[in-house]
Amino acid sequence: MFQIRRAAIRSASSANSCMLNARSIAKPSPFVFCAQSLKPVSSFIVKRFNSDNSYDRRQSQQDDSMSRFSPDVDNYGGQNSRDSSFSRDRPFSPPVDLTPNPSIYVGNLVFHVTEEDLKREFSSIGPVKSVTIATDARGLSKGFGYVEFEETEQAEAAIAAKNQTVFEGRRLIVNYQAKKSRAGQENPPSKTLFVGNLAFELTDAELNKLFRDIRNVVDVRVAVDRRTGMPRGFAHADFISVEDAVKAKEQLADRELLGRKLRIDFSAGVRGSPSSESRE
Repeated sequence: MFQIRRAAIRSASSANSCMLNARSIAKPSPFVFCAQSLKPVSSFIVKRFNSDNSYDRRQSQQDDSMSRFSPDVDNYGGQNSRDSSFSRDRPFSPPVDLTPNPSIYVGNLVFHVTEEDLKREFSSIGPVKSVTIATDARGLSKGFGYVEFEETEQAEAAIAAKNQTVFEGRRLIVNYQAKKSRAGQENPPSKTLFVGNLAFELTDAELNKLFRDIRNVVDVRVAVDRRTGMPRGFAHADFISVEDAVKAKEQLADRELLGRKLRIDFSAGVRGSPSSESRE
């Protein structure tokens, strides 16, 4: 009896253990998973990684492509240097003609300085014939101007006395006025006159008064800036014939209007202007 009970207990316990083993899920250890996932690296990959053949090939391709487009190199000082002939052939501006003359350039001016202020500053050197301050289309100062004396010696003395001196808080730049080189010096006679160095505040009545004694004037046109509507400081006068324009040029020579000496020349074309600018 005892043996039968013992056998029954043994069989029941063995059946229960089989059920537990069937329902349990085997989970591999993370250490086992890592060991299985790590595989030996191929010797070909290691050899490719440690090799410089790929870089050398790309570098040689770049050198070949650059050699096609790069200029020739020459040996200078024991080192290869690129040909710099383009820098030697670079065009350069001709030197400015600063031949001594009675007119001087005055630069680095404060913008509120007027022509009267400039004339007062240089009157101690000698008699001043005219003073001009360059202005833009709005009539505002560009920061430089010109002073004309009666003698070249006076201009030389003004340069020696005023250059690099402080005026109204700024250090002046004073030198001879540069002469503009023009191919023909004067345009050939035509029916149209160019009238430059006009004051921006010039009115129509004052312009009509200027041409009141000039005969055979067909039309007078004042150049106006299209963007701002402000006068540009010059005008064109049309005449009936070339002879009339020649006579008018002689009459208007050395004329001043509102303290400015007019610049009179034949126009390069019917609607053109001479090669020289109306205002510096």
